[in-house]
Amino acid sequence: MSEDVEALRAELAETQARLKDAQGELARLVRLAEADLQRRRPGEQSSVVASSVRRPAAKEVAARIARFAHLYREAASAAPDRAPVVPEATMLGWLETSGLFDRQFYLACNDDVANAGADPTHHYYNHGSEEGRLPSTL
Repeated sequence: MSEDVEALRAELAETQARLKDAQGELARLVRLAEADLQRRRPGEQSSVVASSVRRPAAKEVAARIARFAHLYREAASAAPDRAPVVPEATMLGWLETSGLFDRQFYLACNDDVANAGADPTHHYYNHGSEEGRLPSTL
C-alpha cells in the first residue's frame, strides 16, 4: 500500500512539474498573442491565438487526475476496513493546492454544477474527473 502512495506522490510531483512548464508556455503565448493583437487589423483573427491553443495538455492533466482519484478509491476499497488511506478532505485539499484545479473555471464551464450549488472541487473529484471535464484552462 505504501508503494502505491509513493507512486502517486511521484506522479503528482511529475504532474505539477508539467503544469509549471505549461504555465510558462501559456505566459509566453499570452505575450505573443498580445503583441499580435496590437499588430493586426480590426476584425482580423489572431494567428497566434488560433495556432497556439493546446487542449491536449489540459486533457492529459485531467486524465492524470482521474487516474489518481480512481487509484485512491481502489486503494480505499482494498483496505480491510474499506477506510481510505488518506481522508477525502485531505485529497480535496491536495487537489485545490496543486494548481491543477481552478474552482471558478470549473463552475463557469459546468452550469449544472453551478446551478446545483455543488462544491466544484468535490464534484470534480467525485464525478467530473471520470466524466472527462476539464479541471482548469492550463
